[in-house]
Amino acid sequence: MGLPKIAVPEYSLKLPSSGEEIKYRPFLVKEEKLLLISIESEDEKQILNSTKQVIKNCVFTKLNIDKLPIFDIEYIFLWLRARSKGEIVDLKYSCPKCKGEIPVQVNIEDVKVNTVEGHSNKIDLTDDLGVCLKYPDMSFQSEIESIKDKDQITIMFHSVLKCIDYIYDQKEMYSAKDYTTDELNDFLESLNDKQFEKITKFFETSPKLKHEIKLECLRRIKDEDKKDKKNKKVEVCGYTEDVVLEGLQSFFD
Repeated sequence: MGLPKIAVPEYSLKLPSSGEEIKYRPFLVKEEKLLLISIESEDEKQILNSTKQVIKNCVFTKLNIDKLPIFDIEYIFLWLRARSKGEIVDLKYSCPKCKGEIPVQVNIEDVKVNTVEGHSNKIDLTDDLGVCLKYPDMSFQSEIESIKDKDQITIMFHSVLKCIDYIYDQKEMYSAKDYTTDELNDFLESLNDKQFEKITKFFETSPKLKHEIKLECLRRIKDEDKKDKKNKKVEVCGYTEDVVLEGLQSFFD
């Protein structure tokens, strides 16, 4: 006779990119173990692969994980964490004024994927020529990780090349998959500064996890910390700062 199995709850959420509803479960001990091992390794590639595997394990809906935009992946993982460990995330910051610790709680239910007004993946370069870009996905992230030691210009060009979906003019569309990397690179190098800037702006304004928090240091200033040793009145530091959390990593201590 086999051992009894514990029932696992099922949840749903809508993907920010498409609005598609997916079904998922919380991660279990086996997934948490996988994550902890990868985090301890401090190997970015291993962490990326573990994140992908956890999502594959926990999402019931059939998805092509490698082709999902990164902001979808981050949103899914954030909610996996919420349903597995709780909606409240405890973060700690160091106070730049008194060097004390500022604890902050973030409710995952308040975290949204932010989209900049006017953002579009279809970019008109001239009156009759433009380019349509794909959002960076997991396969893109893996490739960028492999060239992270290169200079920023090389990384930017590589990023743009990998995200071109198609180029269009008034007559037809030219799918990027039908052209070589050299041909696409020649096209990019033929652009002027303003045209290329329009493309790079796509990456700067792409949807991302974003949430604003307010830091407030309530640490009591000890007498020995005070500049004025004669003032024995109990005081608190009082330092405040607005902090914007962006991207998945910002939401974990």
